Amino acid sequence: MTARRVLDADLGEIVRGIQQGWAWWVGELSDMAPASWRRTLRRPTPWSVRAGQDGVLGLWRDGLPVGAMVGPPANARADLVLPPEAVLVRDLDIPRLSRADLNRLLTANMDRFTPFSADQVYFDARFVAESGDGKQRLRLAVIIRERARLILHQARSLGVEIARMGPEARDAAPPIDFLPAIMAAEGGGDRRRLTAWWTVCATLVALNILTAVMLDMRDVSRLRDVVEAEQPRVEAAGRMRQAVQAEQDTRLALLRRRSQNEPLRIIAALAETLPSGQWVQRFEWNGRTVRVVGFKTAGFDVPNALGATPTLTNPRSLLSDMPVKAANGREPFDVIADSSTRGPR
Repeated sequence: MTARRVLDADLGEIVRGIQQGWAWWVGELSDMAPASWRRTLRRPTPWSVRAGQDGVLGLWRDGLPVGAMVGPPANARADLVLPPEAVLVRDLDIPRLSRADLNRLLTANMDRFTPFSADQVYFDARFVAESGDGKQRLRLAVIIRERARLILHQARSLGVEIARMGPEARDAAPPIDFLPAIMAAEGGGDRRRLTAWWTVCATLVALNILTAVMLDMRDVSRLRDVVEAEQPRVEAAGRMRQAVQAEQDTRLALLRRRSQNEPLRIIAALAETLPSGQWVQRFEWNGRTVRVVGFKTAGFDVPNALGATPTLTNPRSLLSDMPVKAANGREPFDVIADSSTRGPR
């Protein structure tokens, strides 16, 4: 993880990273310590929660059941001893691995070691003895998640804080404890370390904010210097862009006006529309309307012919409807039509 990623991380990611690092460090140290030391460091408690002959959980003290009228002291810690039928235990020969690698190995191969998948059970594994050939004998214990949560809820309802949850220890091997796996799955942790965790997190957050503010101030100062140094070039580029855009707009306007006011396309349309024998004497074009004056053969409808071309629209005659013949035997016409593409006014 880079320094920038650490500074950009949120509180949740920082807490998860610290928890993972702490768990890894403690796991590595615990694997290095002898098993007898680990048993000695664990604080014993005289209280325990066990199932009686009727299957109902009850409080025990120093291995003896306590009457219903005798309650535990406030904040008493007790071991939850699971009945043998609730836990599946088997011994495995596994290569020597760290605690983190061992948990990943057991999670990936849980369906091979037990009849259940990893998401159906809580599990714990303890070192038993050396088995030779670089391997170690492990005791793997699993319990169905639904049953574990139900038993834990019933035990907590007795008014004690559960310190360990597992079956009765068989021998000198470290006792099985499902409680860390349950707390990790539920997203919880030891309440005694909650204040310390929040103190560390608050300190890291304050340090993160202070460092981020200082880095932002430095970056803003550098950015301001760069912007001020590039300001003359930016202004020159802006003026050049405006000049180029104005020139481009002018050229586009000229091309548009030229294409709309070009008389050649109107003349070409008239040449295609008026057949041979029709004589155009006068042609007027102002970019919007065209006027055609001339002589036509008898019976030829000039407005109808001009309306057939897509270039012209709304053709109309300026003469009366009475046919009049000239001296040459032809009929005069005076027709005006609009262009289908109006030019600029």
